[in-house]
Amino acid sequence: MTDNVKKDITQLRISGMGYGRFFRQLGIPLSTVKFYCIRNNVPSKARGQVCLQCGHAIEPGQTSKRKRFCSDGCRIRWWNHHTQLMKANAVCVHCGKEFHGRSGRKYCSHRCYIAERFGVKDDSENVTA
Repeated sequence: MTDNVKKDITQLRISGMGYGRFFRQLGIPLSTVKFYCIRNNVPSKARGQVCLQCGHAIEPGQTSKRKRFCSDGCRIRWWNHHTQLMKANAVCVHCGKEFHGRSGRKYCSHRCYIAERFGVKDDSENVTA
C-alpha cells in the first residue's frame, strides 16, 4: 500500500466513510482497510469516535465499550444541556423537587442526600448574622 493510499484512507475514514465503500472508491479490499484503520487508530466520525460535546477526536479506550465523550467534563456539560433525554422523572425525597435522572435515584443532588442523611433541615438555620 502506498503512502498516498494510506493518506486517502485516513482522510476518507475521518470524514465518515464506512469500510464497505473503500472497495468501490479505491479498489482496496475491505479486510485491508479494516486492518490498516484498526492498527493505526484512525478515528471515524461515523462510528462515534468524536466527542459529542466538543467535537475533538477520542482516543480509543482499552475496553470494547464505545466512548462518546473525550473527558468527564465534556460528558457532564453535555448531559446538563440535554436533561430532556434522561430517562426517568423523579421527586427528591428531601426537598420535593422534580428532577431527571437514572431510575432508582432518590435525591436531586448530593446536598439533599447529605441533608437527609445527617438531619440538616435547611441551610438558612446554619447562617449566623
